[in-house]
Amino acid sequence: MTATVTTRVAEEVLRQIDEFSADKNMDRATMLRNLIAQGLEEEKSKKVLSDYKERKISMQKAASLLGIDILAMIELMQKEGIYLDYTEEELREDMKGLPNEDSG
Repeated sequence: MTATVTTRVAEEVLRQIDEFSADKNMDRATMLRNLIAQGLEEEKSKKVLSDYKERKISMQKAASLLGIDILAMIELMQKEGIYLDYTEEELREDMKGLPNEDSG
């Protein structure tokens, strides 16, 4: 399901959108949808990382919300300069979901 959204933007912003659209051989509407989706993903990532730093959510929950695994989450945190605040208890909990080497 889709909805129509109307907004005003500065002429310079519209000029830049049109330039990027032309460079990528896409129409303005497609470019706007892509930019909105990209912006939403960036905001989501910022919020999840902020919630993790404030200990509102665990690393596993943060990774899940971002649709990535723990290793990718650790890499993202390193890239963003976020301290790895991971307790032994969290490690044990996360390891429960891993396959057991002895059972193979």
